[in-house]
Amino acid sequence: MKKNYNDNVLRDFNNYNLFFRISIITLCIIFNVIILFVSKDLGINYICIGFTLIILLGFYIYEKLFERYMSKILIKLSDMLATISDMKEEEVFSEIDDSLFSKLQYQTIKLTKLLKSQNLKIEQDKEEIKSLISDISHQLKTPLASMKMYSEFLKDEGITKEEREEFNKVIITCLDKLCFLVESMIKMSRLESSVINLRPQRYSINETIISAITQLHKKAQNKNININFYSKEDILLIHDKNWTMEAIFNIIDNAIKYSPKESEINISVTSYEMFTRIDIKDEGIGIKEEEMPKIFSRFYRGENTYDEEGIGIGLYLSREIITKEDGYIKVSSNSNGSIFSVYLSNKTP
Repeated sequence: MKKNYNDNVLRDFNNYNLFFRISIITLCIIFNVIILFVSKDLGINYICIGFTLIILLGFYIYEKLFERYMSKILIKLSDMLATISDMKEEEVFSEIDDSLFSKLQYQTIKLTKLLKSQNLKIEQDKEEIKSLISDISHQLKTPLASMKMYSEFLKDEGITKEEREEFNKVIITCLDKLCFLVESMIKMSRLESSVINLRPQRYSINETIISAITQLHKKAQNKNININFYSKEDILLIHDKNWTMEAIFNIIDNAIKYSPKESEINISVTSYEMFTRIDIKDEGIGIKEEEMPKIFSRFYRGENTYDEEGIGIGLYLSREIITKEDGYIKVSSNSNGSIFSVYLSNKTP
């Protein structure tokens, strides 16, 4: 349809151009015929004929020059459009000239930059997906292999009752790990794909933190770890209660996991003019300086954490949640423990 329209436009242009040429030539002939009959002076007739020929010759030269000019312009336009397909940001027309072509070129370069940016993002997304698939495969492999192995052991009728119970416990532990892994990945994918929209409301941040502590009370009690919470006032903050609790829960859970028995975890809340800071301080094994930039990466686990159960998603989820709430997390650490500082904006609705 579009091709037919373009063909019709070109045909109409050629018809108008031909009509214009014939009209000019016809008018010149009529003019000279009139002069020939009106004036008997041959000199005047010759001058009119010469003047007419000069006009026709000038018109012909102008048409040829215009065709050459348009040919050059079209070649430049073709080269300019080729820069889009080649993803090059080359200048064909001078940017100094404030012409239609320079403006068109500016938009073309802008489009090229946009396409390059989109292509780069697509490549990054592809690499991200490859990395995610690789990480998921690695995380699933160990518990699935363990479950398969111990299921084979259970087929042996010669094993004792104690061994059977022990193998069942191992399988249940692997199932729990798989459930936790799948749930964490669902949360992670929903956050990354923006399927979940945070619903911030004005709510006590103290209550949110206490809810996270309550869920981890039993786990801390099993290691005789005291969790102390300090706050000078009840701070009302615009935040999504459930997801913020998830972020804080993961940080406290991490602190319990890597802290020694009979230690303490101190949590404090301080409100400033622009933001509220939540400090979670533990007496754990600490984080090496070279590992600081990596701890919030997906599936990352430090060199000194392999003795503890974990898959390396908790801190990643915490950062994603806090970032979506226009906040951020800072970490300081040494051999005596770590401090995770969560900064939440004191924004108003």
